[in-house]
Amino acid sequence: MTYKLVTDGSTDMAIEFYDYDDIVVIPMESTMEGEVISFLSYEEEKLNKYYEFMLEDKNVSTSQVNRASFEKYFTQILEEGYDFIYIGLTSGLSGTYDNASEVINRLRKKYPERKISIIEDYAASTGQGLVLQQLKEFKDQGMEYDQIVDWLKLNAKYITSQFGVDDLKYLYKGGRVSKTTAGVGNLLKVKPMLHIDMEGKLQVTALNRGKKNNMKNLVKNFKNSWMPEISDMVVIGYAYYKENAYMLKEMVKEEFPQARVYTVPIGALIGTHVGPGMYSLCYFGNNR
Repeated sequence: MTYKLVTDGSTDMAIEFYDYDDIVVIPMESTMEGEVISFLSYEEEKLNKYYEFMLEDKNVSTSQVNRASFEKYFTQILEEGYDFIYIGLTSGLSGTYDNASEVINRLRKKYPERKISIIEDYAASTGQGLVLQQLKEFKDQGMEYDQIVDWLKLNAKYITSQFGVDDLKYLYKGGRVSKTTAGVGNLLKVKPMLHIDMEGKLQVTALNRGKKNNMKNLVKNFKNSWMPEISDMVVIGYAYYKENAYMLKEMVKEEFPQARVYTVPIGALIGTHVGPGMYSLCYFGNNR
């Protein structure tokens, strides 16, 4: 029996991967000044409007995928004759994973003969996009359902998601840094580096003077820990400002021309926490 890869709207992939029928993306809702909308990160016109609202200090928010939505999408996949593997937003950032898990537990009882898997890889955004892109490639190469599950369980701990941001105020709004740190940091033009830790939570790891220094440190970490023997794919994300991704891609390719680098828009879920101007570097590495 064939199978599908399933994720949610927090996953940010290269645009071409959204066209594949065997990757199902369950949308997440966003709110812009009270208007509820739903879009995926490749819909850049809608995404850029969301970031422009943030730049104008208008009210924006995102919400988790509820159980009813999971029930609808999962059941449709099963009724169409497919098994599935769900890899979604880390439980360290949202209750989405718990909602998916509860629905899947019910569906396993309803469809006992089917293969239904949920795997917590403690990733989000472009880190999750990296995972889905690699699994899609494996699937195209003929990797079977159980092989996909085993590979991901073995290698999830190596998913490395590192970020830089332009403005500390969004981290302050999300409770990641204090008001004093945000004010002093922006005054001194300090740019934070962050990563998603082994519990799937967003953590500030360093403060660097200027964007270029931040990017140099991201590439330095990449140079010291990248494991191309797991995957030679690299995903670089950008929130609103594409030039950040292009700069970072050029730095990576200069050091590692063999890397397969994708530049990807960062969607509303992570973007809400860190703001326009965020840039990410995601890969499989030995120092998550």
